[in-house]
Amino acid sequence: MNYEVKLGDRVASIDVRADGEGWLVSVDGGPVRRVTGRRQGATGWWLDAGDGLRRAVDVALRGEQAFVLDGVDPLRGEVVDPREHALELAGGGGAGRVTTQMPGAVVRVQVSAGDSVHAGQVLVVVEAMKMENEFKAPFAGVVASVEVAAGQAVESGAVLVVLDPADA
Repeated sequence: MNYEVKLGDRVASIDVRADGEGWLVSVDGGPVRRVTGRRQGATGWWLDAGDGLRRAVDVALRGEQAFVLDGVDPLRGEVVDPREHALELAGGGGAGRVTTQMPGAVVRVQVSAGDSVHAGQVLVVVEAMKMENEFKAPFAGVVASVEVAAGQAVESGAVLVVLDPADA
């Protein structure tokens, strides 16, 4: 399962896969580390990241907020929906460029160039990690171009659709 966690202005991509008695964890596409652990109370864990040092970690989730105390520094983060993050990025410097922040395969393209769309309308569906992710229009507008086709593999950061604002 891939999670995006926001700490301050930084968004980290954390890939966690169950593996026997523990997990395989990679942060931002870096090296995969085996982590083992056992639950300690309601929110606590004893974790070993393969370096021989066991760590006591407390984790509490409240909505999208995550609070982590590793015995040294308290961290407060936010679990980010990668689809929403992709749309946030689309509204930045490349306004109107709807991109994916995860590799996957295009399942459906639901618009064509020249189509008028409303804010929140599903434009493209991408399957990533066996989940279908809907990419929606961040604003009302007209589809300037569709950059992908059904069945196409896409990499992280790929432009799916380019929109022109309705009031342009």
